[in-house]
Amino acid sequence: MVTGASRGIGRATALVLAARGHHLVLTARSVSGGARFDGTTRDDPLAGVALPGSVEEVADECRAVAGRVGSAARFVCVAMDLAAEESVRAAAHVALSEFESVDCVVSNAIYQGPGVNDRFRDVPMQLLRTVIESDAVAPLILLQEFLPGMIASERGVFVHLTSGAATLVPRAPAGEGGWGLAYAMAKGAAHRIAGVLHVEHAHHGMRAYSLNPGHVTTEVMRLRAESEGRPVTGGSPDEVARVIDWLIEGGPDAVTLSGREVVAREVIERWG
Repeated sequence: MVTGASRGIGRATALVLAARGHHLVLTARSVSGGARFDGTTRDDPLAGVALPGSVEEVADECRAVAGRVGSAARFVCVAMDLAAEESVRAAAHVALSEFESVDCVVSNAIYQGPGVNDRFRDVPMQLLRTVIESDAVAPLILLQEFLPGMIASERGVFVHLTSGAATLVPRAPAGEGGWGLAYAMAKGAAHRIAGVLHVEHAHHGMRAYSLNPGHVTTEVMRLRAESEGRPVTGGSPDEVARVIDWLIEGGPDAVTLSGREVVAREVIERWG
């Protein structure tokens, strides 16, 4: 299962895994497109901007890739709202009904909406709960549903896309080069999942990683830079996707990193 698969790192990951012959469950808030960026602050100038791509389009791209490599893999699209537990459980149940078990979760989706990067004094407590539950609790709901199958197969893998906001002090306040408290707390909570999974289930053949992608030029980052008249900078989603593929494939070097924070750029520089 790849969450947040309609664009950016999620889309790139789906295409790389499709080339490997993996069956995939692809999720986003909607499957047919028409998504709009909700913004991350109450006065975000990009709020309401239409976003390209959809999970259905990515599934079609995956089918084309699978056809080129001679794979008979199947690709299932599921709408999943991270902020609604019943939606997350329903997505897990669809995945299990289609494939009986899910061996790997790439936890890429996060809550997007006003308040994520607002300053502390402006953040309602209920919104804070929603952001944390979406980013840190929703992946756990999926994992609880999939864990029996992962244990039985002895090849379970969990890759969570983390951020420097999970562990670092921002250089400046939100809006001036830093990040908001809600985003940092949600990322910080989810950052702890991989280590606990590793110590509890490594003997079941399970591996878990917190993957820091670094600064990546996603569609939203590109739109923001263009709207502000700044040059577009950052790494490619394809680079991060290759690292995720490398982790899932599970060679000896990847196995040694289980339970730890993995920095995409460092993996690329060290292991190519």
